[in-house]
Amino acid sequence: MFSVTYSAQQDPSAAAKALKTKMKSMYIYQFAKNVYWPKAYTTGDFTIGIYGSEELFNFLNTSFKDKSLGQQKIKFTFFKSSSEINDCHLLFISKEQQAVIPKVQKTLNDKTLLVTEGENLASTGSMINFVYVQNRLKFQINKSKAEKKDFTIGQTLTKLAYQTI
Repeated sequence: MFSVTYSAQQDPSAAAKALKTKMKSMYIYQFAKNVYWPKAYTTGDFTIGIYGSEELFNFLNTSFKDKSLGQQKIKFTFFKSSSEINDCHLLFISKEQQAVIPKVQKTLNDKTLLVTEGENLASTGSMINFVYVQNRLKFQINKSKAEKKDFTIGQTLTKLAYQTI
C-alpha cells in the first residue's frame, strides 16, 4: 500500500497504473474462481499464464501465491514471448500484445480460458475481455464461445459483466 501512496505523490500516472494492475489481478483471480472447467481439467495445479504484462504477473504472484481452487494449487507463469506460451488453464494477453492473439489461439488447448484486453470482445476473439468504460475497468464475456469449449461461466460473473454475448 505504501508504494501506491508514494507513487501517487511522485507520479499520479504511476499510481493509476498500479491501481489498474491491482484491479485486473483481482478480476483474473475471480475469473479463475467463477468459471468451471470440464472435469478432466480439475486435477493437478491450476496454471494462470500472463503474456505482455510483467507487472500484472508480479502482482498476481505476490497477492495470490499459495491460494487454491478446490484441490488445485494456483501457479502463475510469465511468458516472455508468444512462442513460450504453453499449457495453462487461464491465459491473459495484454493489449500491447493483441496482434499475437490469432496465432496463440491456434496453439491453445481446449482447457485454456483466454482473457484479453481490447476495444471489444469481438475484435479479440477471447472468452473474457477487459474494456474501459468511462475510465472504469469492466469486462465482457463471450458465453457462447466458452460453452463451446465446455466451460461454465458462473452466475456471479455473468451478472457483473459489462456485456455478455
